[in-house]
Amino acid sequence: MLENSEFKIMIVDDEIFNIEVVIGFLEDEGYSLSYNTNPKIALQRMFDEDFDLILLDINMPELNGLDLCKRLKNDLKTKETPIIFLSAFNDTKTITNAFSSGAVDYIIKPFNGLELIARVNTHIELRKYIQELRVKQEKLAKIVATDSLTGLANRLRFVSILKREITQVTEVNSHLSLVYIKIDNMQRINTVYGYKNGDAIIVKIAKILNESKKDTSILARIFGAEFALLMPNTSIETSNRIVKNILTTVRSTKFTNMQITCSIGLGTYVLGEKHEAFLQRV
Repeated sequence: MLENSEFKIMIVDDEIFNIEVVIGFLEDEGYSLSYNTNPKIALQRMFDEDFDLILLDINMPELNGLDLCKRLKNDLKTKETPIIFLSAFNDTKTITNAFSSGAVDYIIKPFNGLELIARVNTHIELRKYIQELRVKQEKLAKIVATDSLTGLANRLRFVSILKREITQVTEVNSHLSLVYIKIDNMQRINTVYGYKNGDAIIVKIAKILNESKKDTSILARIFGAEFALLMPNTSIETSNRIVKNILTTVRSTKFTNMQITCSIGLGTYVLGEKHEAFLQRV
């Protein structure tokens, strides 16, 4: 659970007394509070830093709160930051304009301290929920795209990357090499030595492949004892050297009571070729 101290609130008002009143109500809530009496300086700071909530006055010199709000909402970095207006204007037109400019709430001055705290807490709790939901979604996306045994990308993730890289090759006409690696006699190994030893071999081969590849290459376990290594911007000559290095490393690696060999296929992408055809050809 995220703590209040992890959330930053910016207070913008040209009157320092108003800022002091707001801070007086909110300081016991544990938030990280910042303030500025100059709206232009505040705007630049909000572009430079990440804030979780903005408390904004409307009637300010040089740059009024409505225009400041619109600028924030038109910027990719700050458009999702919630804004609460704190203003003495209580007419319908001003309040409507405030919400139209992108505000999530509007509090009329002079305000009740308990109301301010309640509204701020509500929007921070929503912010917490959204951030926690995003973290969970990222974790879930990683799980869905990752092979649980080796930690490598799985077939689903690999195909998605392959499609993307093919598009890049089409645009820049560069090299794209694909290596297919299959551990030989895997079914027999599982039958004779057991699936636990078979899994250990798969993990060890995955480690060898991962250490042999270039940093820009993408390695995946696509099925059982089968791996795919995608190498963007890599010529067939360089790919051949990498393949030879993989074979040499596998031959020289000691596996418990057995000799492991791999079958390897290598191909380069042909412009216009579909990703399925590329995979099957290699």
